[in-house]
Parts: sequence; C-alpha cells; structure tokens
Amino acid sequence: MSAKKRRCVVPGCDNNSHAKGYCRKHYGQIWRKGKIYTLTNEEEPLQRSSAINRDDADRVRALERELRRARMMYNNVVGVAGRLKWRGEIEEVCKEMKRFGLDPNRVKSDDEAFK
Repeated sequence: MSAKKRRCVVPGCDNNSHAKGYCRKHYGQIWRKGKIYTLTNEEEPLQRSSAINRDDADRVRALERELRRARMMYNNVVGVAGRLKWRGEIEEVCKEMKRFGLDPNRVKSDDEAFK
C-alpha cells in the first residue's frame, strides 16, 4: 500500500508537499523572500517608504549587481541561445526592480560607470 502524498498547505495550491508542508515553489519563496506571493501580490508594486529597511536596501543593491552582470553577459555571449537566456534574465531583474519602484534604466553598466 502506497502512502498518500500530502498537498501544499497554501490555499489553492495542488502541488505535493516538499518541506514543512509547503511545495517546492512556496517553500522557495519563503526561504528567499520571507513570504508567499500570490498573483495579486506579484503584480502590485511594493510601497516605497521614506525609510527603506536594511533588507530592502541590500536587495536593491543585489538587483543592481544582477542587472549589470546580466547586461554584460548579454553583450559578451556568443550565440542566439545564450543571448536569449541573458535577455530573459535582464527582463526578470527589471520586473523585480519595478516592484521596488526603481527605474532599471538608471543602472549604469560597468563600462559606463568608469567613463
């Protein structure tokens, strides 16, 4: 007799449980960001307060680093598949930056920063 697979504890999620009652997707969200995002939360921009907490400031710096790296790799990689991969990475980072209320276009590449 096989054991019945447990389902994720998040309402509306039909994935199998992975750890602490959550599926891989939701457990990863908790591990990375400390909370579970629903579709409505992902599309709402985060509210900017006058005092950004340290975690947000660290995340903003990390996003800026990721964007510079992705742009550099996009410009240096050879082949269509590689460029598509890095273009997707650029778009994901830009989307995350917009959630923080930041303009991705203001992030200068490393080449521009040293001119």
